[in-house]
Amino acid sequence: MAGPGTAGPVPPAEVECWTLHGQRRRYPAEQVRFRPAVYGVAVDGGRVLLGRSAFTGRLDIPGGAVEPWESLEQALRREFREETGVEPEPIELFHFTENFFAFFNHPFHSLRFYYLVRVPAGATFTPEPGEVTEVSWVDLATAPADAFAPGDREILEKAVHRAAGRR
Repeated sequence: MAGPGTAGPVPPAEVECWTLHGQRRRYPAEQVRFRPAVYGVAVDGGRVLLGRSAFTGRLDIPGGAVEPWESLEQALRREFREETGVEPEPIELFHFTENFFAFFNHPFHSLRFYYLVRVPAGATFTPEPGEVTEVSWVDLATAPADAFAPGDREILEKAVHRAAGRR
């Protein structure tokens, strides 16, 4: 803690963020906003439930922003349901990441929480129009590496391993 008459840390003039398409771009630090987000990984053996992003064409983990009035689990249920059409059952928080990214030219300091979730057996999935083009079970062993956003494959593999340990 800085004492009287002493200055605290000086923020950087710019912050580097990843874009939706995997490029790096710099933004003025005063434009960066916090964005907590929560994601749900449903696992069935070596398969995971993913949506295909209407923005990037990549496979995405269902989830998104936590509203200021929501708990993590409330936001998880809402975002997962919006993107897949199915109500998830949260099992456990298994991973956390922090990064800087830009979404439609808006820079964010992202705090991401990942939950294992259960979905009803035989559920029919309904993608969220305008955001998700399809929802399906994806076999991680056969999915190409470039099908995912950077870092997502490792998170999904961790989820599969964690789910296998719960049996």
